[in-house]
Amino acid sequence: MHRLSRALGALLVSVLIASGLGLVAPAQAAPPSTAGSQRLDLPVLSGTGVVGQPLTVLLGGVATLLPVEWLRDGSPTGVTGGSYVPVPADIGHAISAVVTVPLVGPLTTPAITIIGDAVDPGDPGDPGDPGSPGDPGSAGDVLTLLNELVLTGGTQVGQLVGVTAPVWSLPGVSTSYQWLRDNAPIPGADDPTYVLDPADAGHAVAARVTGTLAGFPLVSQVTDALNVPLAETPALAAVGDVAVTGTRKIGTAVGLSGPTWDPADAESRYQWLRDGAPIGGATGKTYTLVADDFGHAITVAVTGHKEGYTDSTITSDPVQPVIGDAIQFVMKPRVTGTGKVGRLLTADPGQWSGGTEGSGPPAYTYQWLRNGAAIQGAVAQTYQVDPADVGTDLAVLVTATRPAYKAGRFTTAPVRVAKLTSKLSAALAKKTVKKGKAATLRLVLKVPGTASPTGKVTILDGKKALRKAAFAKGRHGRLVVRLARLKPGKHRLRAVYAGSATVAGARSRVVRLTVRK
Repeated sequence: MHRLSRALGALLVSVLIASGLGLVAPAQAAPPSTAGSQRLDLPVLSGTGVVGQPLTVLLGGVATLLPVEWLRDGSPTGVTGGSYVPVPADIGHAISAVVTVPLVGPLTTPAITIIGDAVDPGDPGDPGDPGSPGDPGSAGDVLTLLNELVLTGGTQVGQLVGVTAPVWSLPGVSTSYQWLRDNAPIPGADDPTYVLDPADAGHAVAARVTGTLAGFPLVSQVTDALNVPLAETPALAAVGDVAVTGTRKIGTAVGLSGPTWDPADAESRYQWLRDGAPIGGATGKTYTLVADDFGHAITVAVTGHKEGYTDSTITSDPVQPVIGDAIQFVMKPRVTGTGKVGRLLTADPGQWSGGTEGSGPPAYTYQWLRNGAAIQGAVAQTYQVDPADVGTDLAVLVTATRPAYKAGRFTTAPVRVAKLTSKLSAALAKKTVKKGKAATLRLVLKVPGTASPTGKVTILDGKKALRKAAFAKGRHGRLVVRLARLKPGKHRLRAVYAGSATVAGARSRVVRLTVRK
């Protein structure tokens, strides 16, 4: 292949001279866009691939005067000539060129993916640019990169390399990555991590990180280059795939199956990834899923290592974590306070397990219950006992929630609300009556907060029930009872109030009546 390439290069030069088109001086430009075009025998593109900066076709290392047609994603752009200036519409597209060589025919250059017009992270921008001070739509905000990006991980062919996560000055920034080999984009290498390829050996590898936010210029930064040494040792070979195993519930641990290595005694090293980016400290064979993993893709990169061999890395297929089990209480919620009308009850939510360690207490909601049924509108942590609660059981349903976990629920032990107290008094109109005359007993029932209590009352003579009566609504707790046909002698009279659903019973003091013959 190399002989064919050299022969073709020589033929091209001969053809150019014979055709009279000639060659011009070498252009001052970046190296070719792909590592596979290190030789300049065939046409290649020279340039940065940035909007507004020209691309030039090099043939034999110099700018060509031969007919050139420019392509976007393999389709003609309508532009011809030896150079092309990318426009914003080219961003994210592959630009290449077709050179028509006499006696040889059309030859296509490797493509370059176009990026936007990057700005210096510290440049406040021009007054007229979107996002610069003075632009009323941006309120003076400027998109900048707040941290320095550095490469992390291995340095040998087959090892995983990552780039520190960018911290942007504004929210909502879309981040893209492009790995570079000798400053030229590596086709398909656009993830936050990259496994060093054998083609990288002897070259400098770096990462270009670009932030995009509508209304603002692109911000781009290229990391310092990593010089990948030439591989002088054989590479480890992975035997079988690696896969993430486990229930995948948030709060539980996942593990992995495979791989094995050739040689079999190679050591495995692990790095867990979230959406392709390394998770800090997650370098064990197992990993406990946390709330931050919910809604993201989790993978594991396993690197085989053995002295005398080049490291090799294999990455699992991604898995999507599912919502964790309901969090559980470790100390039961309870109600504090006194169950009396007008008093304040307070819900103590207790203590709960589950969730990310160090994330603090969960969020709580409350629903107060009367005899097990929800009290409308009673959803605060405190509840003031109402007259409607008299004689009932009050409790509260506590719901505890943490992100990415099912809610935990617990209903407290009930608090009994005491009935209203009552006081009953009895008085005789006359303490002595003649035989055959009725005695008159006046009763007064008082219940705090109740203007006109009702309920049944029994008149006792000693232990014998003489008569039953009732306090009527609207009579303000007053009742007159006439006792007829009492036998001559002394009588010990007492009134007993039976109470109601909301009012406790009461007994009057004994009054003494004498019936004369």
